[in-house]
Amino acid sequence: MIRIVIDSGIDQNDYMKEHYEYDFLPLSVIIDEHDYLDQLDISLQEVHEKMEQGIMPKTSQVSPKAIIEMLEDARKKGDDVIYLTIYSQFSGTYQVGQAVAENYLSTYPDMNIAVIDSKGGSGGGALLALQAMEMVKQGLAFDTIVEQSKWNAEHINYQFTLNNLMWLVKGGRLPKVAGTAGDALNIKPYLSVDEKGIYLKKLVRGQDRIYKRMIKEMKKEIGSFTDQLITISHVNDYKTAQKLEALVTEALPEASIQILDVGALLAAHLGIGGVGLFYFDEKPEHYMSINE
Repeated sequence: MIRIVIDSGIDQNDYMKEHYEYDFLPLSVIIDEHDYLDQLDISLQEVHEKMEQGIMPKTSQVSPKAIIEMLEDARKKGDDVIYLTIYSQFSGTYQVGQAVAENYLSTYPDMNIAVIDSKGGSGGGALLALQAMEMVKQGLAFDTIVEQSKWNAEHINYQFTLNNLMWLVKGGRLPKVAGTAGDALNIKPYLSVDEKGIYLKKLVRGQDRIYKRMIKEMKKEIGSFTDQLITISHVNDYKTAQKLEALVTEALPEASIQILDVGALLAAHLGIGGVGLFYFDEKPEHYMSINE
C-alpha cells in the first residue's frame, strides 16, 4: 500500500478527511514562548483569537522524531510513503524530511520513500494532495504518482490577497509606512508564489477590484482546462471565500470548487482575512477527477 503524508502547511477540509486515508504531521506554532503542535495542541480558532489580540505567532518545522515514527509505522505495515511538504521557501521541513528519509533508506533500502516539495502549500498543497490520494485510490504505481506529483507541484498557480496590509509589515514583506497608507486607502495586496516564496505582484485599490483581477488572471492561465477542481482557502473569512466561489462559478461554470481553511501555520504568516485561489495552468497527464 502507498501511504500519503501531508503536514500542516497543506490545507484540509471535511471532504478530504472523509474520503481519503492519509497521515498528518503537525508543525509547531509558537505563542508567548509556548510551543503547540498545530491542530493537536491548539486549534485554528485559538490561533485566530490570539491573532485578533495582535499577537504574531511564530512557527517551526516538523520534528524529525515525528517523521521517523511515521516511517516506522509504515514499514511495519508494509507501506511505501509519499510525503508532501510545505514549500521549502517557507520552512525547513522539506530539507528535514529529505535528510530523515535518506538516512532511513540507508537502513531499510527495500522501502519506497519520496519527499516532495509542494512548491507552496495551503489550497495549492491541497490540490497536490488530493491528486496524489486519488492516484493511490485508482491503483497507480508508486513511481508514477511521485513523478506526476512533482510535475503537478510545478503547475499549480497561486493567487491570494489579505484584508490587512499590516500582517505583511509584521512579516517583513512590506514597509510600515506603505502598510499604514495602504490600509487607510483601502489598498489590497495581490500576492502569488514563485521560486523565492511569496511575492507582491501589485497593490490594488478595493476588494472588488482585486477579486475581479484574480478571476481575470485565473481564466488566462487556465486556458482550455476549464473543467478542473479549483480550491479556495481562507483565514477565518468564509463569507469572502463564498463570494470568490460565486465569481469562479460565473467565470468557469464547468469547474468544481472546494473551500478549505488555511491551517494555523500559514495563518500565522498571512493574518486574519486572507483568501486564496489555486488551480492548474495545464492538465496533468494523469489527472484525477475528484467526485464530490
